[in-house]
Amino acid sequence: MTPNTPNLTALLNMAPSAFASGDIGKLPAIKSVEALRKEVERHFGKLSGQDLDLLVAWFNRNFFRLED
Repeated sequence: MTPNTPNLTALLNMAPSAFASGDIGKLPAIKSVEALRKEVERHFGKLSGQDLDLLVAWFNRNFFRLED
């Protein structure tokens, strides 16, 4: 089942607090937004284009801060 965009957005808005305790492990060495997109696709399966874009943007904003 593919999550719909409002549910995914709500999850992503709450998720940073889950990582605030420092329990997140080492992040993979990702050097570009395209590499991040491939990694997200590998871990989260087949999301719709909009859901994939939101998730990639969230990871980039909160963890990687890569240039487009």
